[in-house]
Amino acid sequence: MSGRGTLLSFISKGEDRIRIIVDHREKQSLTVKELLRLGAELEFRSLNVGDYVISECVAIERKTMEDFANSIIDRRLFEQARALRAAYSRPLIILEGRGPLMREIREEAITGALVSLVMDLTIPVIWVNDAVESAKVILTIAKREERGDLRSISLKDRRRAKTPDEEKEYIVASLPMVEAVTAKRLLSFFGSVERVFTASERELMKVEGIGPKKAKRIREVLTGAYGIKTSCGATSQEDPKEKRET
Repeated sequence: MSGRGTLLSFISKGEDRIRIIVDHREKQSLTVKELLRLGAELEFRSLNVGDYVISECVAIERKTMEDFANSIIDRRLFEQARALRAAYSRPLIILEGRGPLMREIREEAITGALVSLVMDLTIPVIWVNDAVESAKVILTIAKREERGDLRSISLKDRRRAKTPDEEKEYIVASLPMVEAVTAKRLLSFFGSVERVFTASERELMKVEGIGPKKAKRIREVLTGAYGIKTSCGATSQEDPKEKRET
């Protein structure tokens, strides 16, 4: 079986549609069209950081080679990359396309920029041939996050809430697997942030959009000990159970 067949087989596994938040400026791109063809569920928003938000840990900046070269020349590249690194623990840049560029830029400048992204900012760069390959990479990453039970989409570039109700929605929406609409439903049902946070799994499941898996994950985050394992899969060096009282 070819590598292409293997990738397509992996993407097509499972019946649930993969949800990805996409910057509205990507709406007309061939990558978006391919993602829709592959069955992804896309939600378009105005993003300040990244083009595709996969989970609370993973966001992707997609650049064509032409845009990559232009962003080196006008110095946008590292400003965007630093913002991406600051907002998400596992950022990624997809570099799309090959061949001659419209704007003249030295090969050394492109190589230097790639090395700096990887070595200085520790942002992986995946180089693909076209938009179709970009879509497959994005969807494969989303599938991987789903499989690892790490798939809670949370935007890290939200603007500050303006009203008390918006502040409450922001707090509740920070829970794993809870989006803005679900946060409003939870607050409407329970009446306060405190009641949402103290609700049992059974109570949480009375709210539309909260199933057993989501309710369990919410309770695990609210009641679990701090410092054992982060939502992005990193394990701390010290287990609180091993601490001795002084």
